[in-house]
Amino acid sequence: MNVGSLLSRSAARFPDKIALIEGERKVSYYKFNNRVNKLANKLLRLNIQKGDKVSLYLHNSIEWVEIYFALSKIGVVIVPINFRLKGNELVYIIRNSDSKFLFFDTDLQQNIESVKMDLKGINEFILLGDTPKNKYLSYEELFKNTSSIEPNVSVSEEDIHSICYTSGTTGLPKGAVLTNLNILTVHYLINTAEFGVTLYDTILITTSISQRIGWAKLVTGIALGSTLVIMTSFDAQEAIKIVKKEKVTIMSIVPTILRLILQTLHIESYNSTSLRVLFVGGEAFPIELKKDLTEKLPNIKLVSYYASTEAGHITTLLSEDILKKPYSVGRPIPCAQVKIVDEEGEEMIAGEVGEIIVRSGKPGTFCVMKEYYKEPDYTKESFWGEWFRTGDVGRLDNDGYLYIVDRKKDMIVSGGYNIYSKEIEMLLESYEKVYEAAVIGVPDEKYGEAVKAFIVLKKGMQATENELIEYCKANMASYKKPRYIEFVDFLPKNVTGKVLKYKLKEIESYGILVGKDKK
Repeated sequence: MNVGSLLSRSAARFPDKIALIEGERKVSYYKFNNRVNKLANKLLRLNIQKGDKVSLYLHNSIEWVEIYFALSKIGVVIVPINFRLKGNELVYIIRNSDSKFLFFDTDLQQNIESVKMDLKGINEFILLGDTPKNKYLSYEELFKNTSSIEPNVSVSEEDIHSICYTSGTTGLPKGAVLTNLNILTVHYLINTAEFGVTLYDTILITTSISQRIGWAKLVTGIALGSTLVIMTSFDAQEAIKIVKKEKVTIMSIVPTILRLILQTLHIESYNSTSLRVLFVGGEAFPIELKKDLTEKLPNIKLVSYYASTEAGHITTLLSEDILKKPYSVGRPIPCAQVKIVDEEGEEMIAGEVGEIIVRSGKPGTFCVMKEYYKEPDYTKESFWGEWFRTGDVGRLDNDGYLYIVDRKKDMIVSGGYNIYSKEIEMLLESYEKVYEAAVIGVPDEKYGEAVKAFIVLKKGMQATENELIEYCKANMASYKKPRYIEFVDFLPKNVTGKVLKYKLKEIESYGILVGKDKK
């Protein structure tokens, strides 16, 4: 079995069932599989071969999913690129991945043309949308004069399926190499066995399918024969309308988007709809948002989780534990093991803080990636045997629930004490005037490092440095409180919304903060 075969099987079982919905467009499993086969066979005729790399620089769309499964069927390695990237960010991933083909949308054409001279390794540029320009291949032309039979390429479970690049919050992105088994295990087995997704579900995808988190329900839904509804771009009120119109039963979402939806619930309520499960992950899930969710949506099952590009799905926190263990990210999924270790890799007891490491069989067979692409030294550094070093700091309680304390690289050492920036950020964000907070360590002659917090206030609010410092002092050990507070209009983030703390450290050094207000 491989990822591409999942579609073939569902098309044989449910040929007339609607597979994909995008706006007013609806595609049956038969038509979907037919187009995928035509595309796969044409790509083979264009001399793309099993093992070659192909980049996808596209918005969410039915075409994105077609390309994904066409490449999966012929063993071509998929390199998804977030459509928000541009310039050197874009060039780096395409060149580092050794991609030979590049699919891109019309409205992203200018971004490609601005760097095309740096993309010498690309043999074919394939344009989706308007009439091709500058000798680009037209996507729709690929479906002409080609066969719809299943492509004759042998793809095994162990073969490389994709290279997903990390978000690069601490430097250049690195390519996590995922096998077909990685995708089948995490996005098919776990979603069905652990969470009860079925062929009767209609699944709304709001997150970008250029990221591994966006594939989770996509692959599961196609494998089961469910119906998938794709949002090309997110709008809270539109999402509510889609849930009602298409009778959506499952939604995959990130906390930032969930917050926007909850703000619109005075217009319409999800409680009267078909929605039964919300999968929430991809970033920190604030406690106040969890409480708000359980109050406003009491009839909907909530599944939050801890995951990463490299390790896939690691832990799950179910509805019944959301308020019982509000600061936890849950317990390990059935095929994953989690340990907390010290600097030497020795396991620590419950309650002690250390690095989180994960094992899920041999790398590349279950949840954890096979390796980092073209990074043997970094791969070696990131594994202790079969255990993957997440780079996150956390602890386990006596019941086996995991708590994320911080990123290891974000830990502050002041006067011999380990101070975890995430703990301070969560406290600051619980203050009624604070919209967002980010904490870093800054040089200090006496203590080595001191705590500094960058604060974005809610619109219309005012606060003082002393006010926030005293709030922290009243709610945590005094040595953890920020020594410095700086109020800013926004926090620098990458395209997936994660705060770039190395940028904050540059700001601290050079005093420059440029960009748009992110509130």
